Amino acid sequence: MTGRWFGLGFLSSRFKLTSIYESGFTRPDNRFIPVGSDDLVEVLSQDTETFGEHSSRLNEVSRWMIRILEQEKSSFERALTRTYSRINPDRETIEVLSSDPPADSEFLIMNSKIQHMLEKANFEQLSDDQVRTALKAGSTHGIKVKIDEDSLEEMSIWVRGRSTAPFHRRTLKHPIKGETTSMAVFNRLVLVTRPAGEPNVQVRLFKDIPIRDVEALLPNANVSMGIRDAVMMVGSGAGAVWTVSAKVLAVGLVAASQLLWVIAIPLAGLFWKVFTGYRRAIKDRDSNRAKHLYFQSLGSNRSAIHLMSFMICEEEIKEAVLMYAFCLDAEIEGRATTEPEMKSDIERYLHKHTEIEVDFDIDDAIETLERLSLWKDRSRLRVDGISVAATKLELHCQQGLSRDYHAGLLGIAE
Repeated sequence: MTGRWFGLGFLSSRFKLTSIYESGFTRPDNRFIPVGSDDLVEVLSQDTETFGEHSSRLNEVSRWMIRILEQEKSSFERALTRTYSRINPDRETIEVLSSDPPADSEFLIMNSKIQHMLEKANFEQLSDDQVRTALKAGSTHGIKVKIDEDSLEEMSIWVRGRSTAPFHRRTLKHPIKGETTSMAVFNRLVLVTRPAGEPNVQVRLFKDIPIRDVEALLPNANVSMGIRDAVMMVGSGAGAVWTVSAKVLAVGLVAASQLLWVIAIPLAGLFWKVFTGYRRAIKDRDSNRAKHLYFQSLGSNRSAIHLMSFMICEEEIKEAVLMYAFCLDAEIEGRATTEPEMKSDIERYLHKHTEIEVDFDIDDAIETLERLSLWKDRSRLRVDGISVAATKLELHCQQGLSRDYHAGLLGIAE
């Protein structure tokens, strides 16, 4: 949550199966590495074809990296949850240190901490335009989606991972059997909101959210009848009234009562059809919202922060282990390399094992090896050998040298 405001107005659209990327939506870079850290370490340690005989010893370094980065994660999470406690809507403890309501400065500080956490966990924040486009792709069946800007002080949406999921529906071509196509999804989505007039910040974490369903998660997205349906009701009614008036003038008042019944019955049917269609669309949307909030919700508020801090640790472990393994291999083979070349080598390796295009965050990986003191020659991407590195990391872990790294960056170290 970075103080970004969404002045979205109302957005509406008919449900479409076409990819919203064709309408200008650009997915964020996928920095997320879709492999568990333990699995990745196991793959690297067994890959003698790529890393030679020293591959089996990568476990010695990886084990200490994991312990150190978990130290950093635990320290950061504790400091963060302590800061969050005053604006946590689910808080069950009593504030005894201060009876004053949270000040705006506390919200700003919390913004920077959540942003740091999400960026380190390889989430990307959706821009205003991306949010608008995602909302326009909403499966609201023609109803109007209006963003109530006065109900929220701030709102931000963060996403990680991209894939597709099967979607089945009935079509004109296959009205009974239906047909299956694919829809784009965010593997992880975080929604951070600050309600207007309330001293709390909501943090919610979801999984596998279709891009066209993002609007169903927004607490300030309200719906009403779409312009098309409203025009149909009013226009049909006005046309019928004009027809009746003309006939009355033509046939006289005696036959008018019979003519009114002839017109009124189908007119009432038309109104009822349009109105029930609108109510059905509202019901479908509410059902969709309930499904996501129940089945796709991974955590909210403090539990969401706990999960995201774990994600930080996982991403940093994977980035550091990959960077160290490839730099060590280049040094052993006496092969000169640059950062762009190293980045490309790692991305090709990940694609080979996952068949997914990953935008490897080499800057974070380099920085992690820097604070772990593993660079022998940073400019040439040369790292310490396994024995030296393992000894350094063991001492680093025992002394907790970088325990307050994340907390220290934000000025909240204990």
